[in-house]
Amino acid sequence: MKLFAALCALVVVAGCSSSASSTPMDKPKDKLTGDVTVFAASSLKESFTALGKQFEQAHPGVHVTFNFGASSALAQSITQGAPADVFASASPATMKTASADIEGTATTFAKNTLQIAVPAGNPGNVTGLADFAKDPLKIAVCAKQVPCGSAAVKVFA
Repeated sequence: MKLFAALCALVVVAGCSSSASSTPMDKPKDKLTGDVTVFAASSLKESFTALGKQFEQAHPGVHVTFNFGASSALAQSITQGAPADVFASASPATMKTASADIEGTATTFAKNTLQIAVPAGNPGNVTGLADFAKDPLKIAVCAKQVPCGSAAVKVFA
């Protein structure tokens, strides 16, 4: 459990850090050893992989293994018995699904904001959501099962 708490602290501190100041990885209180299995949303792959490497360097006796994927699929795997020490979901709903099967308390460490992306030069002159009703504009949104799709469904409703 100490290992889990240390990794969670690492994620929270690293996510909030805005300078090269010291972190819990610089001066560990206890020598940590063992394996940590992290299930995390695909959108976290780059940042979590880097954090995992930093954590392993700071704690040579620790090996971090990642399983990245859709939050809903990862939550389903956990509820079906897949072993995860840490679950970083992209949505509160999938965190709630898996929380009964993981010891600890869920903590929000990042939030998303919907954005409109347009081709270079904005050829459709899109300035807001109302513009999506214009013909012949085409839009693409995420599947409704993933957080960005769920949010898009709410916005368009």
